[in-house]
Amino acid sequence: MAFVAGMCVMTSCGSGKQAATPYAAGRTASSVNPFGSGTFDAPGFEPDTEEYFAALGIANGPQTRMDVLQLSALTNAQNVVRQKLKHAYKGIVSDYSDYIGNNAGSDAQVHVERAGDQIIDAVVNDTQAQSLKFSGVDDKGHVNCYCGIRIYKKQLADKIADVVSEDEELKIRFKEHQFRKYMQEKFKEYKENQE
Repeated sequence: MAFVAGMCVMTSCGSGKQAATPYAAGRTASSVNPFGSGTFDAPGFEPDTEEYFAALGIANGPQTRMDVLQLSALTNAQNVVRQKLKHAYKGIVSDYSDYIGNNAGSDAQVHVERAGDQIIDAVVNDTQAQSLKFSGVDDKGHVNCYCGIRIYKKQLADKIADVVSEDEELKIRFKEHQFRKYMQEKFKEYKENQE
């Protein structure tokens, strides 16, 4: 009953009162939309390709702190690409475990996932900006910073496979050479917005 009462308060239950809108009095949707009536391509945006994963980081702040904005935009891009990589890698390890059969063992699979996560974090934290652009200064003295990064798929797959090959048990269970090849192929096929 409390839920129904709460819903009536939030929707005004037809009392004639309008629910609060996200717009201040006298402002329209187009004046709140940061892209105006249409949209634009973000500077430096690149989609994932067969060769690399890409991400675009965006930061906004005062023009007097453009140094801080660069670091914030880079960190944002790194977090975006890190999530893509971990998602793709977890799927690859799971698919590969199914592909080679249950004899790989769940402990080995977890160990390989953890090792991959550590390599992914190290590779992502070492990325440099591929593109860096700033917007014009707005009426508050703020600018947007756009930072694009890339992570090369083959390089990442090789680094992860190298770690697996150093562990004798995993090397045998995951058939290191086959795992390296499988991972390179799957990373190549992976794109964030698969259709």
